[in-house]
Amino acid sequence: MAYTKAYDIELQQDDNGKTLKEKIQQLTLIPPERQKILIKGGKLTDDVIVSTLDLKNPVMVLGTPDKNLPSKPVEKQVFLEDLNKNQLVKVGNEPSGLTNLGNTCYLNSSLQTLFQMEDVQQKVKSFDFSVGVPGRTNDNLVLALNTVFSQMSKKQEAITPSIFLSLFRRSFPQFAEQQNGIYKQQDAEEAFSQILSSLRATLKIDDLFRIDFQTETKCLALPEDVTTGFEEAFKLNCHIDVKTNFLRDGILAGLKETIEKHNSTLNADTDYEITKTITRLPKYLTVHFIRFFWKRDINKKSKILRRVQFPFELDVAEMLDSSVKPEKIANRDTIRKVEKDNLDLVRDFKKAKKDSTLTPLEQQEEDEMKITSIKSKFKDDLATAIPNVNFETSTENPSSVYELNAVITHAGASADGGHYKAYVKDPTDLDGDRWWLFNDDKVSSVNKEKIETLAGGGESDAALLLIYKGLGL
Repeated sequence: MAYTKAYDIELQQDDNGKTLKEKIQQLTLIPPERQKILIKGGKLTDDVIVSTLDLKNPVMVLGTPDKNLPSKPVEKQVFLEDLNKNQLVKVGNEPSGLTNLGNTCYLNSSLQTLFQMEDVQQKVKSFDFSVGVPGRTNDNLVLALNTVFSQMSKKQEAITPSIFLSLFRRSFPQFAEQQNGIYKQQDAEEAFSQILSSLRATLKIDDLFRIDFQTETKCLALPEDVTTGFEEAFKLNCHIDVKTNFLRDGILAGLKETIEKHNSTLNADTDYEITKTITRLPKYLTVHFIRFFWKRDINKKSKILRRVQFPFELDVAEMLDSSVKPEKIANRDTIRKVEKDNLDLVRDFKKAKKDSTLTPLEQQEEDEMKITSIKSKFKDDLATAIPNVNFETSTENPSSVYELNAVITHAGASADGGHYKAYVKDPTDLDGDRWWLFNDDKVSSVNKEKIETLAGGGESDAALLLIYKGLGL
């Protein structure tokens, strides 16, 4: 097991790694040979002088106490057949699935996507309900979501979010529509946005998602008639037409529109062009493919099946306002250089041979420590390269580049039917090649090539919602 308690240790100027391990043993009862001590770049060796290390932050120690220590009382034996399947804990490292409660795949995919955002997950878990307003809808939803997230953190076989679903439908009746006594399928993007709005109202997490724009409205008949303004949004829309082949095309189309309104100088209605440029980029960038539209002849939502490719790394520099563009681009180039400088550590980790003397659990613990070490060094190097940005607490993307973290897909021809799934990048995979596919309670591992097939073009899985995270955050 890994200790989570913090200890203060006093060391002399010339104390080495062996001395530190001995002091750790006195406090934790973990023998030196079982200690795995995380420092920047790798393991702590016995002969290194500790004072020469840059130990500004707490040091992580992994290991198990001596086997000869008194053990806790033996618990009553429980047989597998006596357990509800939801109480079973996965043997591996697979995340939890969510039970489909009758056309609720739209909700399950939304919850899986929100859970993967560590900032949201932590805010939900740490919310102080004593400061909330008793009976307030949003507070009750957060409380129910807290329970679901806590269960998901334990990586149980399958979780049934029935209480959250009941509160959700009660709070937002459009998701409680029925047809012939059966709950109807709903739009995952609408569910995701509604849950996020509720969380924003209670947890004050706007800054994690808020996009700011400067707007310019120009009269096409009188080019000198120009007004500027400001807007905010919590997602970018990717509009799809017969010319849209790439995500970039659809987003740019959404940043410019033409409307008709009255011009007092001309005393007539005329066309105005509205152009938006981005002045603030959030940590998490949500992009919505506008695939569904209302078809009047059949009186239902239909789906645009067109294939629209999206990148794993999205650079929005060309969409930025000139007031922020130079700084964002400079930070982008710096972060990419730091990333490149750390590639050798990643390659060495991927090539390293597994220690045959370790048990699978010990090997997993060893790998997790190395991954945490590599990520820690990357964060430290970023902090040195861009000292005016706190990469640990920033809610704004300091650069113009994002990495794809999750995708919600829809299979089928109509929003009223079909099936939703969520694909989430495995945060423990340094190459970003392994992703988790959440198909309700069924969870499986897929590779990066599978994500590339989600661009659409038919009735199979097509991306509806993309979640990007700022590079280096």
